[in-house]
Amino acid sequence: MERRILLALALSFLLITLTRTLWEPQKPSPQPSPESQAKQVSATPQPTPLPETAQPESVAPESRKQAEAEQWVEVETDLYRLRISNREAIARSWVLKKYRDSHGKPLEFVDEKKSALYGYPLGIVIDKDEDLTKSLREALYITSGPPRLEVTGESRVVFEYANQNLRVLKEIVFTKGSYVVGVDSKVWLNAKPAGHFVCWSSGFGDASVDPRLAVHRGIYQSHGKITRLNDSDVGQQQELSGAFDFAGLEDLYFAALFLPPSGGTIPGIQLSINEHGDKKEKLLRAAVLSTPQASSGVRVFVGPKDREVLKNTGANLVEVIDYGWFRVVCEPLFLALKWIHSYVRNYGVAIIVLTLLINIALFPLKYKSIVSAQKMQKLQPQMKAIQEKFKRLKPTDPKRQQMNAEVMALYKEHGVNPLGGCLPLLLQMPFFIAFYNVLSVAIELRHAPFILWIKDLSAADQTYILPILMTVTMVVMQKMTPTPTADPVQAKIMLAMPVFFGFMLAFTSSGLVLYWLTSNVAGILQQFLMNKYGPRAAVESPVKRTKRK
Repeated sequence: MERRILLALALSFLLITLTRTLWEPQKPSPQPSPESQAKQVSATPQPTPLPETAQPESVAPESRKQAEAEQWVEVETDLYRLRISNREAIARSWVLKKYRDSHGKPLEFVDEKKSALYGYPLGIVIDKDEDLTKSLREALYITSGPPRLEVTGESRVVFEYANQNLRVLKEIVFTKGSYVVGVDSKVWLNAKPAGHFVCWSSGFGDASVDPRLAVHRGIYQSHGKITRLNDSDVGQQQELSGAFDFAGLEDLYFAALFLPPSGGTIPGIQLSINEHGDKKEKLLRAAVLSTPQASSGVRVFVGPKDREVLKNTGANLVEVIDYGWFRVVCEPLFLALKWIHSYVRNYGVAIIVLTLLINIALFPLKYKSIVSAQKMQKLQPQMKAIQEKFKRLKPTDPKRQQMNAEVMALYKEHGVNPLGGCLPLLLQMPFFIAFYNVLSVAIELRHAPFILWIKDLSAADQTYILPILMTVTMVVMQKMTPTPTADPVQAKIMLAMPVFFGFMLAFTSSGLVLYWLTSNVAGILQQFLMNKYGPRAAVESPVKRTKRK
């Protein structure tokens, strides 16, 4: 029974690990637009609202505004570099200066090939007018400001375009020390304000990441509830209306999020799968609605899912870090990991130290579980005798209740709780799963070296040394653990589990495998001490002394 419980828990943990994306709520139906409450956000400078001056019925030829040729604006802050084209007034390059991709190059979030097909960041889609939207993709805006902009405080660039019946103004604001860019856009159609979307097309994230470890999702928050959507959850085009705190795209370590102006909400969002010709790309596209009544635009966060960065950005963005079900346990564990790292200066060593501390703290629970398993193992001959006595009875036979009564009487006589091994193990699981989740999403492990061949704790071990060691330790620990039953079928299943887990974890990050390996080693040491000095050793030692005599 104990082995079955352990097997069930192990398989449950595996199921939870493999289906994390299913934890998040599925896409809800569109919500009505309730009156939103004001939300406190950080004091990131907001873009100055563009003037809503009355426009004539049409734009006179001399008032048409269009550049003669494509021009570029190079923007550089202490955190990122942008290259903006006056053609459509979009970002053609968005590089985070403090981060590198898997090839050691500056981390670029704009995929040039895909963006050329599906659209670049900060493009405008006019609501319910596909023809006008297409025409804007070739519009050459007049640009204010120098071709190169070094941001030392707050700087802005204004783009303007006008033809016979359409006028567009777009102001982009940059702030030193912040990953938030202000975008204030206004569209007039036939002298009347028109609703439109500001978009981030062509997906998002580090394109150099191993596809086996890559995560690409749409994300939004409404009424304090975060929803994450994979490409399979999004149709060709999905529009939602309501009151949204933020919306955008994310990968495992970075996010591009549209934020509302201070104290407001986003009235509508659009998620879609990009298409080009007959080829359908599994590539998410996010957009936020700017209504004709909007007066202060949106803000765009493009940066790391770093706890301190998100906390300083405001809008409760810390919850963008996906800790899963056990967030209340994950956050203290993450803070403990960073605290240990501040002393050891190596995240691999910090993982080892914290894993050992968790195992030591939970040892009393593990002790109870092991003692219960040993007691159950001792009762196996008597349990088997009872089962043999009633084995010819059908499962529906009322006399089966007598068998259960005799089993419970046996437990009571020897002071054994059949759940004594299960409950302590269940109490340990949230801590182990929570730390597993922390290591899965902590950007601090990205490109963090450990020792020798481990140069990146967020990447898989290409030598497979760690997964092999982890598999070996699982086998050793399995051999040392008390086995309440000798069922050959269960024995084969349990023997195959280390190999299965080793194969599965061979393609996950080295930090996760290191955590599991350390936990196994701690378990082996604890089991050795239990076998030598625990209750079973105390019972068996007189017998051994007698034999020696």
